[in-house]
Amino acid sequence: MKKTKILSLLIVLAMVVALIAACNGGTTTDPTDPPTTAPTQAPDGDDDDGPEGGAIDGEIVYIENEIGMFNLDYDYFANPRFRVQYVILNFSGLHDTFHRAFTSWAERANVEYLGFIEFSNDADQFMMSLPMLAEGADGLVLDPDQQMYNRIAEVLADLGTPWMSGMAVPQDMETEGFPLMHPYAGFNQDFIGRQFPSHIINGARRMWPDVPLNEFGFIVIDHSTVFALHQRALGALASLEENYSEYFTLGENLFVADTSIGMWDIDTSNDVVSAILAMNPQITRWLAFGLVDTQAQGAALALDMAGYEDDSYVSAFGGEGARLMWDAGQSSAWRSAGSSATMVFGEPIFFALYAFMAGHATPETLWPEWVNCADGEVYPSRLIPFFWVTQENYRYVYAWGDVYGGSNLFPEYSREGITHDTFSARVPIPAFYRCHRPGCRFCEAAAELGAA
Repeated sequence: MKKTKILSLLIVLAMVVALIAACNGGTTTDPTDPPTTAPTQAPDGDDDDGPEGGAIDGEIVYIENEIGMFNLDYDYFANPRFRVQYVILNFSGLHDTFHRAFTSWAERANVEYLGFIEFSNDADQFMMSLPMLAEGADGLVLDPDQQMYNRIAEVLADLGTPWMSGMAVPQDMETEGFPLMHPYAGFNQDFIGRQFPSHIINGARRMWPDVPLNEFGFIVIDHSTVFALHQRALGALASLEENYSEYFTLGENLFVADTSIGMWDIDTSNDVVSAILAMNPQITRWLAFGLVDTQAQGAALALDMAGYEDDSYVSAFGGEGARLMWDAGQSSAWRSAGSSATMVFGEPIFFALYAFMAGHATPETLWPEWVNCADGEVYPSRLIPFFWVTQENYRYVYAWGDVYGGSNLFPEYSREGITHDTFSARVPIPAFYRCHRPGCRFCEAAAELGAA
């Protein structure tokens, strides 16, 4: 690879880490291959192109005038104008996508969005500032380290300030099993991990149909010290063991690259992947799964520098970094991502908080049908669809998110042929959530919706 191309790629990668404001630019070429949605509860080993909206465990349940979601028929301007602040421990490009979604949803809901404030990974300063931030807002969206949630919950309960988590799952890290301590809207981490091996392998088979699968090496990039991220890696390894053990053997052509020696940033990911490549020169074709964008970026850079870019397939959960790279007209071994449309991801987070502020629900009454009572949970864990995106089709997903949310986050992407219902912004309530114990109010709530 030429040095000029490497430099260009590095510039794009750095943009993701340093991104401070919305970044809209690049080509306006229409997509040629509209994407499919990733399944939300598909069996391991399914083809990566799952049914729209992830409808795999039954019919998607649509609730008319649902509390905790945007309601087109509700008069938000009849309520007081609530103030909302987004509080982030350590800012990244993914947080910027949330910030832009919250900005757009706030306009539609008559909310004074105060923007984000971030603390450059200073947890002490985050906690010291929390009472002041709560004083200046009616509600907070929070993205701290998971280990901070117990103290955060205590502080905000004392102040009576409603809150909702962003990407960081609000688990009680001081209780066995790490149960939810507050409603959550996002993803099942184990499930996410389980989807990627089949998606990556199917991608490789399409690109190199004549290459036996056992000639590839497979790298799962882990971050073992962060519970949620580690769950994704364990899910991927479980799927490989259950579905592809005849092709991949741990220590021979299946490897774990753990970035917990540092952060899950580009440099650390590059280092741990490069070490595996150097120790296994007999393998010249590679597949890799990154838990987050920066791990995929680091892996792609390592493969590029080792001369394997044209013979490798990297995918990651996230996609904002890939979007920026593709917008800049660049390509690399990072070929796809599991990505949620920005407005779709932000909707339940923002409107759950709105429901708390307006008194329409409490954390204990919100979305009872989404409580995983089979695991003993008492707070809901609402799942959000994600979509397989590539350089050929990513604009289609992001443009649909704008059409769905009535926003203009990506005006440079064509909306031709896209409607509100091109994809589903809902997913089925998983059957495995149900405990089926007599008198369980969560099972009864699901049964009333036909989702038992």
